Amino acid sequence: MTDDVKNEEKKEGSGVSRRNFLKISGAAAAGVQIGAVAGLGLAAGKDPATHTGWQHLGDNTQFVDRQSLQMKGLPYQEVGPVRRPEEVESPFGRQRLMMKSMMRGGMGPKPERSRRSGPFRMTMPPADSFAEPLAGFYKEHPDIYELDKVRLESIMPKKREDEAKYGDYYTLINAWSASWMAGQPIKDPPEVSDFRIGNPMMGRGRKIREAIPFKSPELAAELIKKVAHHFGATMVGITRLKQEWCYNHGLRGVKDKGPYEVPKHWEYVIAFGVPHQWEQVQSNPNCGTSVDAYSRATIAARRLETFIKSLGYPARRHSPMDGYDLIAVPILVDAGLGQQGRHGIIITPETGSNFRAAFVTTNLPMKIDKPIDFGVNDFCKTCKICAEICPSASISFEKTNEKITTRGYRHWEINQASCFNFWMQSMGGMGCRLCLIACPYSRKNNWAHAMARVVDGHDPTGLVNKGLTWMQKTFFKTPEAAEYLPPPDGRFANFREPPDWLTVGKYLDMKVLKPTKGE
Repeated sequence: MTDDVKNEEKKEGSGVSRRNFLKISGAAAAGVQIGAVAGLGLAAGKDPATHTGWQHLGDNTQFVDRQSLQMKGLPYQEVGPVRRPEEVESPFGRQRLMMKSMMRGGMGPKPERSRRSGPFRMTMPPADSFAEPLAGFYKEHPDIYELDKVRLESIMPKKREDEAKYGDYYTLINAWSASWMAGQPIKDPPEVSDFRIGNPMMGRGRKIREAIPFKSPELAAELIKKVAHHFGATMVGITRLKQEWCYNHGLRGVKDKGPYEVPKHWEYVIAFGVPHQWEQVQSNPNCGTSVDAYSRATIAARRLETFIKSLGYPARRHSPMDGYDLIAVPILVDAGLGQQGRHGIIITPETGSNFRAAFVTTNLPMKIDKPIDFGVNDFCKTCKICAEICPSASISFEKTNEKITTRGYRHWEINQASCFNFWMQSMGGMGCRLCLIACPYSRKNNWAHAMARVVDGHDPTGLVNKGLTWMQKTFFKTPEAAEYLPPPDGRFANFREPPDWLTVGKYLDMKVLKPTKGE
């Protein structure tokens, strides 16, 4: 045994080996860094000028170099067999099928609508009395049937009671939401609408011109991204469209809402998004809304669709106000805009989850982007803030998504039925969005939070991850999950109080009952 080894063992026996010293020093440095970031983040996070909002900075908002983050291979694992989603698997689709069957299918007497008879109520028929595919789905998923029954028989009548009692309190947020809602639906199938250009208020327009060739797919992608930014998009990515990312039902512009063939000219998809206006979105679930971002994303999609058609290429928009024929999350991943988080939605480097997406499908040849990895998967394994704050307990607490598969792919998935049930209980701008706001990646667009997020992706110790989570839980207190529920179980709490310009009592001469617990 050499003298160096003996000396090293002596040092190790005293707990101060060179190796351990370096580890401890590195950890201490990271701890100091976290403490500094926490203090600076607390100060900077209170400055409203640093909030991630709806500012338009052109393509300067997409400041992350995604090329350095590109992965080899795909970020998801195919476990097969792969298939497309069916309407009955979506709570929105089941709600439509369920109400259609009950109102038109002769399943018992129609519900009483008279106000004098009390709240409008309906009774859920037995699972096997529905037509297919509902009957078969409920037989295979009796737990979903029970959740849908609770929504129909308890949540929806209670919501109407809450609206009658507390509705005036949400007058301004409802007016805010309504002011953003505009637009015309797509009235023709893809083989018609995608090849015509014109104002939908003035008929079906004219056929698109002969396609103008670009000098290269690279230049085509560059131009499309630039104009998309000018049309209002904050982030833009391009990918080829996989058929399994298209819904297998409800194609817009056709009468038959059943399965359909994906149009051949949907070769490429341009994915983009815009953030919510921060002051109001942080007051979710009751005093916030998604409609502002919905509107801007939709307007950007309409503009981009028209731009592409004007160059002679067929195009179809998929947006919040006009509807989607495809699934948002996997396309955003393929286009390199972000990674899927524990809460099931996309986290981007620029805005976290605080954004809404829209898409345009076309056959315009463009250079495609690649998926990125900036540490979200590892972060979500330990953070769990979204799961802790979720009022409906719809988000998994599992450490990994190894046991979660959907339609042949392994990825994070929430309980959509229980999530939708909470949506139906919320007031103001219907929905929730708590997981979107609470995510540490969504917090603020200031240098302290940005540095913590960037460093986290390159920190092998996990200390920055834990520090960023600790910082949010310690310095930015929020209501407990149960407080977001309706009275008497909760108090219709919000993540943050609404801004004063959405406070009814300050501006409107009307009496309102504030929905605090016990009232």
